[in-house]
Amino acid sequence: MHRQIQRCLIIPDVHQDIAWVERILAREDGVDASPDLIVFLGDYFDSHRSPKLRAGVAATCSYLDALRQRYGERVVFLLGNHDVQYLEARASCLARRTPRYLRYQCGAAFSHSAAKQIAKKLSPEFWSAARLFVCVNGWLLSHAGLASPLWPFTASAADSLTALEKASATAMQSIPAPSAPHLLLQAGRVRGGDAAIGGLTWLDWDDEFADDLPFPQLLGHTASPKGARRKGRSWCLDGEQTCYGVITAAGLRVATA
Repeated sequence: MHRQIQRCLIIPDVHQDIAWVERILAREDGVDASPDLIVFLGDYFDSHRSPKLRAGVAATCSYLDALRQRYGERVVFLLGNHDVQYLEARASCLARRTPRYLRYQCGAAFSHSAAKQIAKKLSPEFWSAARLFVCVNGWLLSHAGLASPLWPFTASAADSLTALEKASATAMQSIPAPSAPHLLLQAGRVRGGDAAIGGLTWLDWDDEFADDLPFPQLLGHTASPKGARRKGRSWCLDGEQTCYGVITAAGLRVATA
């Protein structure tokens, strides 16, 4: 998916902070400056904040579906490592079984209680429309970024994006019942995983990411109180709900919120 648009709003890791998202939308979705596309970079659940500073799991599910209804095709929800585990657990939860073993489990962040609520409250339409990456105006957007060993080098950048699209579709199909973890969804050794390097939902910005693909990248995943950070042409926007990005014809604008 490669889109050429006038204005794209990028919102990184939400982690149940609905109020923060609404502040961004109130600022950026005005009458004179409505975005043509809104891309969420994943990780919608598993907040570490106190209950007073976050929405509940069920409320977050309802909010995500409301956003989908509000914006339709103007919104893209990418999946993060926290979301992938709940998608894998969904079938067991809907069958009223407790997921005993998840190949994509996100460590101690996984909650059986949250998994049950997400399976019940978050619509199938949300999951079916979710993606692992999108390319906007020459920027590659994903939850954690892509390392060059996993980039499908071909004769052209367009062909490489097509190949990555096919690999991502295969990875998404593996989530409900993986016989083996897909490389694009695995954690690397830096994050306690078995892969040599993290995939699209697990790549570590500090120790694994390098700005060496044909496209600059925008990602979240590696949180820091320092806010947005830059490597070469690429940016990590996970500033612990303090910043976001806007892509226009003039380039990228990083804003605080």
